Amino acid sequence: MHDVLIVSVPLIAILAGILFNRSEMQSLRSELRSDVKELRSEMNARFDRVDAELRYFHGVTGKLDGRIEALEKR
Repeated sequence: MHDVLIVSVPLIAILAGILFNRSEMQSLRSELRSDVKELRSEMNARFDRVDAELRYFHGVTGKLDGRIEALEKR
């Protein structure tokens, strides 16, 4: 009986450690996934703002080009 305890106690401890470590890894994965989703949405918002500013800039430069051409014709 003593031999069974010597083998079974470390084995149970090892299995419990493996199961605990696996649940921690799943928790870490889910946390990282949520952080990545948040980062993606933030980056998409910034890209949208940059895109809107570039479109505005192109509109302004188009108007300026038209005015410069009109001045050159005079």
